[in-house]
Amino acid sequence: MAERIDRLLHECLHPPRGKPGLVRVSPDEKAARAHLEKARVNLRAMALMYREELFDWTIICGYYAMYHAVLGALAHIGLRALSHPCALAAFRKFYVERKRVPAEYVQFLKRAEQLKKRHVETLEAAREDRIVVQYGIEEVTNDDAEWLLEEAKAFVLRIEEVLV
Repeated sequence: MAERIDRLLHECLHPPRGKPGLVRVSPDEKAARAHLEKARVNLRAMALMYREELFDWTIICGYYAMYHAVLGALAHIGLRALSHPCALAAFRKFYVERKRVPAEYVQFLKRAEQLKKRHVETLEAAREDRIVVQYGIEEVTNDDAEWLLEEAKAFVLRIEEVLV
């Protein structure tokens, strides 16, 4: 597992073609705080969506709350992620492998991303002026949203604790 992450990180920093998905920068506390603030805003949006029973948007907001917490953690150590897989790999390498956060947090983020992708694809299809019905509409359950409601809060709080 560690070797696979190292290989992915190398590809993120030095891609064979195209732009890197991960860039070394100076540690940036201002950016770290800004990402954590954005994570907190997404947590509030997630709670609002959940109360309104808009479970697909609950998942999207929850995922982005966790993702911005990860971006904040990376800014703290001098990395800027330009892709989600690169952000996750760097987070795993520099926070999970070093036991600064529990390994299960990577699984939480992956599950949230999978739930989000399922619904974002529908949104992207609509944006491209396609008929949403053509692609089917999956129902998001209260259980999916409720799980993320709790885990995203815990995730963001843990990242804040690590960075303080």
